[in-house]
Amino acid sequence: MELVAIKLDSEDRLRRGGGSARKNSSKTQMDDKTIKKSQQRSKRTIKQRCLQAEFDRILTLTFKFNLQDIDEAWRVFKYFIKLMKKRYPNFTYLVVPEYQKRGAVHFHIAIKGYIYHGTVRRIWRRAAGTYGGNVDITNPKNYGRFNTNKRRYSWRSSDIANYLSKYLTKDETVEFNRRRYASGGVFTAPTIIRGFIARGFPMHRLARDVFSKFRHSINFEWESEEGFFPIHYYST
Repeated sequence: MELVAIKLDSEDRLRRGGGSARKNSSKTQMDDKTIKKSQQRSKRTIKQRCLQAEFDRILTLTFKFNLQDIDEAWRVFKYFIKLMKKRYPNFTYLVVPEYQKRGAVHFHIAIKGYIYHGTVRRIWRRAAGTYGGNVDITNPKNYGRFNTNKRRYSWRSSDIANYLSKYLTKDETVEFNRRRYASGGVFTAPTIIRGFIARGFPMHRLARDVFSKFRHSINFEWESEEGFFPIHYYST
Protein backbone atom coordinates (compact mmCIF):
# COMPACT_ATOMS: atom_id res chain seq x y z
CA MET A 1 0.00 0.00 0.00
CA GLU A 2 1.04 3.57 -0.69
CA LEU A 3 -0.44 6.84 0.51
CA VAL A 4 0.52 10.18 -1.05
CA ALA A 5 -0.77 13.47 0.37
CA ILE A 6 -0.25 16.81 -1.42
CA LYS A 7 -0.97 20.10 0.35
CA LEU A 8 -3.05 22.51 -1.74
CA ASP A 9 -4.22 26.06 -1.09
CA SER A 10 -7.63 27.20 -2.33
CA GLU A 11 -6.12 28.78 -5.45
CA ASP A 12 -3.87 25.80 -6.30
CA ARG A 13 -4.62 23.42 -9.16
CA LEU A 14 -3.01 20.13 -10.10
CA ARG A 15 -2.07 20.03 -13.77
CA ARG A 16 -3.09 16.90 -15.62
CA GLY A 17 -2.09 15.53 -18.99
CA GLY A 18 1.15 14.54 -20.68
CA GLY A 19 4.28 16.58 -21.03
CA SER A 20 5.95 17.90 -24.14
CA ALA A 21 7.77 15.70 -26.62
CA ARG A 22 11.44 14.91 -26.12
CA LYS A 23 13.79 17.51 -27.54
CA ASN A 24 16.87 15.28 -27.43
CA SER A 25 17.69 12.87 -30.23
CA SER A 26 20.62 11.17 -28.46
CA LYS A 27 21.77 10.38 -24.96
CA THR A 28 24.76 12.70 -25.32
CA GLN A 29 22.37 15.67 -25.60
CA MET A 30 20.76 14.91 -22.23
CA ASP A 31 22.08 16.40 -19.02
CA ASP A 32 22.53 14.31 -15.88
CA LYS A 33 19.32 15.62 -14.33
CA THR A 34 17.22 14.58 -17.34
CA ILE A 35 18.83 11.13 -17.46
CA LYS A 36 18.16 10.57 -13.75
CA LYS A 37 14.51 11.60 -14.13
CA SER A 38 14.10 9.14 -16.99
CA GLN A 39 15.70 6.38 -14.93
CA GLN A 40 13.48 7.16 -11.94
CA ARG A 41 10.34 6.89 -14.09
CA SER A 42 11.49 3.50 -15.33
CA LYS A 43 12.27 2.35 -11.77
CA ARG A 44 8.81 3.36 -10.55
CA THR A 45 7.16 1.45 -13.38
CA ILE A 46 9.28 -1.63 -12.72
CA LYS A 47 8.43 -1.56 -9.01
CA GLN A 48 4.70 -1.20 -9.70
CA ARG A 49 4.63 -4.07 -12.19
CA CYS A 50 6.70 -6.36 -9.98
CA LEU A 51 4.28 -5.79 -7.11
CA GLN A 52 1.23 -6.20 -9.36
CA ALA A 53 2.44 -9.52 -10.80
CA GLU A 54 3.90 -10.74 -7.47
CA PHE A 55 7.09 -11.98 -9.14
CA ASP A 56 9.11 -14.38 -6.97
CA ARG A 57 12.13 -15.45 -9.02
CA ILE A 58 14.58 -14.33 -11.72
CA LEU A 59 15.21 -16.02 -15.08
CA THR A 60 18.47 -15.09 -16.84
CA LEU A 61 18.97 -15.72 -20.57
CA THR A 62 22.49 -15.67 -22.03
CA PHE A 63 23.97 -16.16 -25.51
CA LYS A 64 26.83 -18.58 -26.15
CA PHE A 65 27.90 -16.48 -29.13
CA ASN A 66 29.20 -12.99 -28.30
CA LEU A 67 26.08 -11.21 -29.57
CA GLN A 68 26.55 -7.46 -29.00
CA ASP A 69 23.80 -6.14 -31.32
CA ILE A 70 21.01 -5.02 -28.96
CA ASP A 71 18.42 -4.91 -31.75
CA GLU A 72 19.19 -8.48 -32.79
CA ALA A 73 19.10 -9.57 -29.15
CA TRP A 74 15.63 -8.03 -28.73
CA ARG A 75 14.49 -9.82 -31.92
CA VAL A 76 15.59 -13.17 -30.48
CA PHE A 77 13.96 -12.36 -27.15
CA LYS A 78 10.67 -11.50 -28.86
CA TYR A 79 10.68 -14.90 -30.57
CA PHE A 80 11.46 -16.55 -27.22
CA ILE A 81 8.39 -14.90 -25.66
CA LYS A 82 6.25 -16.06 -28.58
CA LEU A 83 7.38 -19.66 -27.99
CA MET A 84 6.92 -19.36 -24.23
CA LYS A 85 3.35 -18.15 -24.62
CA LYS A 86 2.60 -21.17 -26.79
CA ARG A 87 3.82 -23.40 -23.97
CA TYR A 88 2.55 -21.23 -21.09
CA PRO A 89 -0.40 -19.07 -22.32
CA ASN A 90 -0.49 -16.96 -19.12
CA PHE A 91 3.26 -16.34 -19.02
CA THR A 92 3.87 -12.96 -17.35
CA TYR A 93 7.27 -11.31 -17.26
CA LEU A 94 9.31 -8.13 -16.92
CA VAL A 95 12.74 -8.04 -18.57
CA VAL A 96 15.79 -5.76 -18.37
CA PRO A 97 18.78 -6.24 -20.72
CA GLU A 98 22.43 -5.92 -19.71
CA TYR A 99 25.81 -6.11 -21.41
CA GLN A 100 28.22 -8.68 -20.01
CA LYS A 101 31.89 -7.83 -19.52
CA ARG A 102 32.69 -9.54 -22.82
CA GLY A 103 30.17 -7.23 -24.54
CA ALA A 104 27.42 -9.79 -25.13
CA VAL A 105 23.81 -8.95 -24.35
CA HIS A 106 21.88 -11.01 -21.82
CA PHE A 107 18.45 -10.63 -20.21
CA HIS A 108 17.27 -10.59 -16.59
CA ILE A 109 13.59 -11.55 -16.36
CA ALA A 110 11.24 -11.41 -13.39
CA ILE A 111 8.73 -14.29 -13.41
CA LYS A 112 6.31 -15.95 -11.02
CA GLY A 113 5.91 -19.59 -10.12
CA TYR A 114 7.78 -22.76 -10.95
CA ILE A 115 8.80 -23.42 -14.56
CA TYR A 116 10.78 -26.52 -15.48
CA HIS A 117 14.36 -25.50 -16.20
CA GLY A 118 14.81 -27.95 -19.08
CA THR A 119 11.73 -26.70 -20.92
CA VAL A 120 12.86 -23.06 -20.72
CA ARG A 121 16.37 -23.99 -21.87
CA ARG A 122 15.00 -25.88 -24.86
CA ILE A 123 12.76 -22.95 -25.86
CA TRP A 124 15.54 -20.37 -25.42
CA ARG A 125 18.01 -22.40 -27.52
CA ARG A 126 15.41 -22.73 -30.25
CA ALA A 127 14.87 -18.97 -30.23
CA ALA A 128 18.61 -18.18 -30.09
CA GLY A 129 19.35 -20.48 -33.04
CA THR A 130 22.96 -20.30 -34.22
CA TYR A 131 23.83 -17.88 -31.40
CA GLY A 132 23.33 -20.66 -28.85
CA GLY A 133 22.50 -19.95 -25.26
CA ASN A 134 21.74 -21.05 -21.74
CA VAL A 135 19.34 -20.20 -18.92
CA ASP A 136 19.51 -19.82 -15.17
CA ILE A 137 16.55 -19.63 -12.78
CA THR A 138 17.03 -18.33 -9.24
CA ASN A 139 14.34 -20.18 -7.33
CA PRO A 140 13.24 -18.91 -3.90
CA LYS A 141 14.69 -21.97 -2.14
CA ASN A 142 18.19 -20.97 -3.26
CA TYR A 143 18.06 -17.21 -3.17
CA GLY A 144 16.43 -14.46 -1.18
CA ARG A 145 16.39 -12.83 2.20
CA PHE A 146 17.22 -14.31 5.60
CA ASN A 147 14.78 -14.37 8.47
CA THR A 148 15.75 -14.08 12.14
CA ASN A 149 16.64 -17.78 12.25
CA LYS A 150 19.09 -17.37 9.35
CA ARG A 151 16.93 -19.55 7.12
CA ARG A 152 16.34 -18.52 3.54
CA TYR A 153 12.87 -17.71 2.33
CA SER A 154 11.38 -16.34 -0.90
CA TRP A 155 12.57 -12.89 -1.82
CA ARG A 156 9.81 -10.32 -2.08
CA SER A 157 8.57 -8.69 -5.26
CA SER A 158 10.07 -5.40 -4.07
CA ASP A 159 13.49 -7.10 -3.76
CA ILE A 160 13.22 -8.28 -7.35
CA ALA A 161 12.25 -4.76 -8.46
CA ASN A 162 15.35 -3.37 -6.75
CA TYR A 163 17.49 -6.08 -8.33
CA LEU A 164 16.28 -5.24 -11.84
CA SER A 165 16.35 -1.48 -11.31
CA LYS A 166 20.09 -1.42 -10.64
CA TYR A 167 20.75 -2.31 -14.28
CA LEU A 168 18.93 0.82 -15.47
CA THR A 169 21.73 3.02 -14.14
CA LYS A 170 24.44 1.25 -16.13
CA ASP A 171 25.42 3.57 -18.98
CA GLU A 172 26.30 0.76 -21.37
CA THR A 173 23.21 -1.36 -20.83
CA VAL A 174 20.80 0.35 -23.22
CA GLU A 175 21.38 3.44 -25.36
CA PHE A 176 19.06 6.44 -25.21
CA ASN A 177 15.71 6.00 -27.01
CA ARG A 178 16.11 2.20 -26.77
CA ARG A 179 13.95 0.07 -24.50
CA ARG A 180 15.26 0.01 -20.95
CA TYR A 181 12.81 -2.75 -20.08
CA ALA A 182 9.82 -4.64 -21.49
CA SER A 183 6.93 -6.56 -19.97
CA GLY A 184 3.99 -8.69 -20.97
CA GLY A 185 1.26 -10.89 -19.56
CA VAL A 186 -1.31 -10.27 -16.84
CA PHE A 187 -0.74 -7.39 -14.42
CA THR A 188 -3.41 -6.59 -11.85
CA ALA A 189 -3.74 -2.83 -11.50
CA PRO A 190 -3.96 -1.59 -7.90
CA THR A 191 -7.11 -0.03 -6.52
CA ILE A 192 -6.72 3.76 -6.33
CA ILE A 193 -8.75 5.80 -3.84
CA ARG A 194 -8.67 9.61 -4.02
CA GLY A 195 -10.13 12.20 -1.70
CA PHE A 196 -9.62 15.44 0.20
CA ILE A 197 -9.13 16.18 3.88
CA ALA A 198 -8.88 19.49 5.73
CA ARG A 199 -5.41 20.93 6.17
CA GLY A 200 -4.03 20.65 9.64
CA PHE A 201 -5.14 17.04 10.11
CA PRO A 202 -2.14 14.94 11.27
CA MET A 203 -1.07 13.02 8.16
CA HIS A 204 0.78 10.32 10.07
CA ARG A 205 -2.37 9.59 12.05
CA LEU A 206 -4.45 9.39 8.89
CA ALA A 207 -1.92 7.07 7.20
CA ARG A 208 -1.74 4.84 10.29
CA ASP A 209 -5.53 4.56 10.47
CA VAL A 210 -5.89 3.81 6.74
CA PHE A 211 -3.14 1.19 6.74
CA SER A 212 -4.47 -0.52 9.87
CA LYS A 213 -7.90 -0.79 8.27
CA PHE A 214 -6.34 -3.09 5.68
CA ARG A 215 -4.19 -4.84 8.30
CA HIS A 216 -0.95 -3.19 7.21
CA SER A 217 1.58 -1.03 9.00
CA ILE A 218 3.76 1.86 7.87
CA ASN A 219 7.28 0.69 7.05
CA PHE A 220 8.48 3.76 5.16
CA GLU A 221 7.60 7.43 5.28
CA TRP A 222 9.00 10.55 3.61
CA GLU A 223 8.00 14.19 3.34
CA SER A 224 9.26 17.23 1.50
CA GLU A 225 8.41 20.90 1.80
CA GLU A 226 10.39 21.76 -1.34
CA GLY A 227 9.03 22.17 -4.85
CA PHE A 228 5.61 23.43 -5.91
CA PHE A 229 3.59 21.44 -3.37
CA PRO A 230 4.55 19.94 0.02
CA ILE A 231 4.27 16.14 -0.19
CA HIS A 232 3.85 13.37 2.39
CA TYR A 233 4.48 9.76 1.35
CA TYR A 234 3.85 6.52 3.29
CA SER A 235 4.13 2.87 2.20
CA THR A 236 4.15 -0.69 3.57
